[in-house]
Amino acid sequence: MVEESNPKENKNLANSWTFDLDLKVSSGEEFKGNFTLHRPTIGERIRIGVLEAQKLGGLANVDIYICNLTHMVATLEIIVDKSPVWWKPEEIRDLEVVQAVFQNYLDRLQEFQEKSKS
Repeated sequence: MVEESNPKENKNLANSWTFDLDLKVSSGEEFKGNFTLHRPTIGERIRIGVLEAQKLGGLANVDIYICNLTHMVATLEIIVDKSPVWWKPEEIRDLEVVQAVFQNYLDRLQEFQEKSKS
């Protein structure tokens, strides 16, 4: 019998990280919490692309701002393993919050890529 498990529970610890967000946005609202993210697999990268396309409704003539925002949200839906209860990217009004979490992902991804070059 093959055991099934939640793929997010099986992430290699070397490809996961945790960070604290403490951000006060221009509206004055504060966002605090602990996040655990992971570096996506090839299959997850494909799922991110499919999720992006679904969120855009298959539309091709969407401005670059919306395409980038959709990419961030789709990526975070896949790579965020643990988050504060308030973390619902599509419901957040302040873009800075989503950007801060996504930037943490980009920074860490760059670290992984630099390590692999060494």
